[in-house]
Amino acid sequence: MRIVVVAAALAGCSSIHLMAQQARVPDELERAAEEFKIQTRNLGLRAESPRRARQSSGGSAQFHGRLFENFRNDFLDAIPHEIRQRDSSKNLLRRNQFGFNVSGPVIIPKIFDGGRSTFFSVSYEGVRERIARSYLRTVPIVPERSGGYGQVVDYSGLPLRVFDPQTSRPNPNFDPAEPVTEQNLEYLRDPFPGDQMPAARLDPAAQKILSYYPLPNSNAGPYFRNNYFVISPETNKADGMIFKIDHSFLEKNRLSTSGSFTNGYAGSARFIPNAADSGPADRQYENRRLSAEHVYTASPKSVNTATVEAVADRSLNVSDEGDFASEIGLPGVPAGVFPSFHLGPYLPTGRANAIA
Repeated sequence: MRIVVVAAALAGCSSIHLMAQQARVPDELERAAEEFKIQTRNLGLRAESPRRARQSSGGSAQFHGRLFENFRNDFLDAIPHEIRQRDSSKNLLRRNQFGFNVSGPVIIPKIFDGGRSTFFSVSYEGVRERIARSYLRTVPIVPERSGGYGQVVDYSGLPLRVFDPQTSRPNPNFDPAEPVTEQNLEYLRDPFPGDQMPAARLDPAAQKILSYYPLPNSNAGPYFRNNYFVISPETNKADGMIFKIDHSFLEKNRLSTSGSFTNGYAGSARFIPNAADSGPADRQYENRRLSAEHVYTASPKSVNTATVEAVADRSLNVSDEGDFASEIGLPGVPAGVFPSFHLGPYLPTGRANAIA
């Protein structure tokens, strides 16, 4: 009997404890709900929030934004091996990429309050960049420019003899039954004495073109090849902006207007430091875009969108311009850009894509 009484007592205590816990649960939920209301009211997330009231009156709108700057400079870098190897200064590197973004409600004090219906976003980004590019090319050696070919060799290092085309004549000992070889030539020509072409036989236009070439400044070789090393900066300047305005009305309608523009300049690295450069043309470019969009949400399963957009792009060649063909002595060649010449293994002249 004693054991039964104790068990009954314990059972009664457990029931009372459980009822007390059940009674406290609603009180804790009510206090948690009240605390949630207080916190969301202080954050301005409830209709009766004082912060919300100040925003709607234009006092403290929820604007957001950021500023950024990406900086790079050659003083942070080591000197590349190919630059050090040729006793040149380190590669130029100047790069700044910067901009800002700001967004929030459209509010015009005492005129318009779009704190709950109209919002905007504006972003800007700019780039200022100069990066040096290094190139190893081949240009004519000095004697070659005045008709001296005594030092000119082939890819194996063997001398290349220069023959006078005006001395061409049939070879009386030619055997047509045998293949043409150096010992069995169909025609004979005499080499220029000392492998030097007479000055009177040099083409004036070719001499003018050669005057645009830089002089050799390297001996990387072999055989007078890879004799011109240049470090030239590549320039990039650009400014761009994107803006957007969203307006909601009549609960199911949203109207968006957005636009952007870009202005820029792309200056290519130069192989030749004058108008005869054969690198890509320098460009000045512009881009404009404007669009309007209307979104009608008929139901959770039906959304209708109508968009109108206008885009304009423009790219101009702003490299050296002039009547270079007339200066060189090439009648009939259009003016505007330097003519393109490809002289065997040497660095070519003239823009590859002269007209943008």
